[in-house]
Amino acid sequence: MVAKNFLIFLIFALSYFRMLRLAEPKVFPQEVEALQQIAAKLGAKYWEFDGDSCEVVKVGVTTEIPKGSESTVACECNFLNDTFCHVVNITLKGFSLPGILPPELAKLPHLREIDFAYNYLYGTIPQEWASMQLTSISVLVNRLSGEIPKTLGSITSLTYLCLEVNQFSGNIPPELGSLINLQTLILSSNQLTGNLPTSFAGLINLTDLRINDNNFSGRIPEFIKNCLQLNRLKMSDIISPRQLFPNLSNMTGLVTLVLRSCNISGEIPSYIWNLEELEVVDLSFNRLVGEIPATITAKRLRFIIYSDASISFVFLMYFGDQFFFMSAKTPDFVLASFLTGNILSGQVPDSILKDGTSVDLSYNNFSWQSSDQQACRDNLDLNLNLYKSSSQENNLSRAVPCLDNFRCSRCMYFSVSCKTCIGYNAFLYEK
Repeated sequence: MVAKNFLIFLIFALSYFRMLRLAEPKVFPQEVEALQQIAAKLGAKYWEFDGDSCEVVKVGVTTEIPKGSESTVACECNFLNDTFCHVVNITLKGFSLPGILPPELAKLPHLREIDFAYNYLYGTIPQEWASMQLTSISVLVNRLSGEIPKTLGSITSLTYLCLEVNQFSGNIPPELGSLINLQTLILSSNQLTGNLPTSFAGLINLTDLRINDNNFSGRIPEFIKNCLQLNRLKMSDIISPRQLFPNLSNMTGLVTLVLRSCNISGEIPSYIWNLEELEVVDLSFNRLVGEIPATITAKRLRFIIYSDASISFVFLMYFGDQFFFMSAKTPDFVLASFLTGNILSGQVPDSILKDGTSVDLSYNNFSWQSSDQQACRDNLDLNLNLYKSSSQENNLSRAVPCLDNFRCSRCMYFSVSCKTCIGYNAFLYEK
C-alpha cells in the first residue's frame, strides 16, 4: 500500500514539474524575430538566438569569436500579467560588424540599454529610436557620420550617451539640452564644430562630460560652473580667443580635469591643488603662467595618460659619450603630469615630484635645473621630462637640464628626456 501511494505521488510530482517547465516564460516571438532583423542590419553573417533561455548562441561576421568581444541579450520575465520575457538589453561589442544601426530596435518596446561599441558600423542614428525609452546608448569606436540627429533629444529617459570615436560632424544640436536625466555625455574624438549650445545649461545632473578632440570654437561656456556634480570634465582643442581659467571652484568632487589646448591664460587657480578628490590633470598646451605651489593638499592627485596598450614609448637619453634609446610597452595607464607647453615659472617644487610618476614639464619657463637642483636628485623614483623647461637655454647644450656639460654635435630632435627611466628595456647606440 505504501509503495502504491509513493508511486502515485511520484507520478503527480513529475507531472507537476513538467507543467512548470512548460509554463516557463519564453521571449516574446515577435521580439525574437526583431532580433534576427537587427542582427542582419548590423551586418552579422551568423546569428543564432535561443528564445527559451534568452541567450545569444552565435553572432559575428565569421564563425570565430573575436578576442575581447562581448555578446549579451538580457531579458526580464517578471512583468505583471505577462507570460513572456522581454528584451531589455543588447550588447554586441568588438565583432567588427560592418552594417548600420538598425531602426528595428523600435520593435523592442521594453529595451533600455544598447551597446554596439568597437564595430565598423556606418551611417547615422535612426530617427525611429526617438520613440523609445532608452536609458543608455553606446556606439563607441565605429564609423558613424553626419550630424548628430536632433531626434536624440526626444529620448529624455537617457542617462548615458556615448558617441565617442566616430565621424560625427557639424554643430551639436541644442535639442540635446532636453536630456535632463543625462549623467554621462561623451562626444570625444569626432569632427564636431561650433560652440557648445547654451541649452546644455539645463544638464545639471551631469557627472561625466567629455567633448575633447573635436573642432569646437568659442570660449568655455559660463554654465559649466553650474554642473556641480561633475567628477570628470574633458575639453580640448577649442579654437578660442585667449580666455581665463574657467571657474570650477564649486566642483568639489572633480576626479579628472582635462583642459588641453584651450588657449587659457593666467595662473592656475590655487583651489585646483586643493580639490580632495582630484586625481588626473591635463592642462597642457595653454598659456598658463605662475608657479606650481610648494605645497599641494590634494593628496590623491596623480596625473594619468590613457593610451593604447599597443603603443610604445621611446625615450632618447644621453650619458657620457653614448646615446640610450629607451623603449617601453605602454601599460593601461602611465602616472604622469601633463603641464607641457605653457609659460609656468619658478623652481620645480617637491610637491609635484611624486614617487612612481612620470612628470612632463617640458616647454615652459621654469628656472634652469642644474645638476645641484632638487629635481635632479639621483634618488628620485620617477621619470622626469625637463627638456626645454627653461627659457634660459639658447642652444642644445642648455636644452637638457640636469646634465651640465651636455654636448651633441649630430643631434637634431629630442622628443622626451628624463632624469630616470626605471624598469624599461634599454638599447645602446654609439654617438
